[in-house]
Amino acid sequence: MNKLEIGSAPELQSLHGPHRFMASVTFRQIRYFVAVAETGKISAAASMVGISPSAVTEAVAELTAVSGMKLFDRHPRGLTLTYEGHRLLAHCRNILSAVESAGYAMTRPTHDISGSIQLAVTITISGYFLAPLLAHFRQRFPAIEVSIQEVKRSDIEAGLVSGKYELGLMLVSNLSKHADLVSHTLVRSMRRLWLPSKHPLLNAEIITLDDVARQPYIQLLIDDAETSTHSYWKAHQLEPNIVVRTESVEAVRGLIAFRNGVTILSDTMYRPWSLEGDRIEVREVAANIPTMNIGIAWPRAKNLNLAARTFVEFCRIECESGRIGGRRNMPIERE
Repeated sequence: MNKLEIGSAPELQSLHGPHRFMASVTFRQIRYFVAVAETGKISAAASMVGISPSAVTEAVAELTAVSGMKLFDRHPRGLTLTYEGHRLLAHCRNILSAVESAGYAMTRPTHDISGSIQLAVTITISGYFLAPLLAHFRQRFPAIEVSIQEVKRSDIEAGLVSGKYELGLMLVSNLSKHADLVSHTLVRSMRRLWLPSKHPLLNAEIITLDDVARQPYIQLLIDDAETSTHSYWKAHQLEPNIVVRTESVEAVRGLIAFRNGVTILSDTMYRPWSLEGDRIEVREVAANIPTMNIGIAWPRAKNLNLAARTFVEFCRIECESGRIGGRRNMPIERE
């Protein structure tokens, strides 16, 4: 008997709201829903979880029926989450993380690993990457103390070389001290076009960088973003029509949502809603735009202690599994 049939059983018909949801939902439905949400396609989700597309479709339909909400919008390129779908996704990820953590606790003792780490992070990392990573790490390694300082990339590099910091989490695409540092790229996040709902470019079959050049452009400044933007625009012999420069990602979202311009930023930083609740769309650009690479670095001349080595290995496993950074961000090998 499938879950849709179970959901109609007399003992469940008397349940309402959260109690009915708890009694009906399955771990399989949650796992397949998250896979579809992160890939945007049934076929890609099926490949990710190693099951048939029809089984994924059935599980998502069951979860939709159990929740009583529309979770996805269909479009020619695949599926996108609705507002209700985004709310559910956050909880489903927490469920998967909790189950995975329980399995980890049963198979690997962590109480005997202790120590401290001086970790430096850039503003992009602290805003869009650090929180879930740190929460999971502290849950699994409670005896390791992590002290964190947010500084600029250049200051992290100098601090690693001088011994002020043991590890640095940052965008590693722009590292300058390659001779002095070892880096491991954890996440490679696609850069795509952000634009408001009902924008004319949403109807285009293909969007080129030349199309973007004709639009007013909102330029983010943090974490060398303007330098990165300039490099790939210059490579295409084009220039963006910059109308606003800002260090606030929320300002970027608000300006786009209110139709003041467009921008190209990474999937890691993307959120589909502005603070005012207006929709922000995202589309790929047919151009050779480099990914935003998030990584961890440490001094080449110094051997890492056990706590630092544990943190590096933890980051690698979390990102390669897709639990941190999102499955659209492809993990790559150590540089």
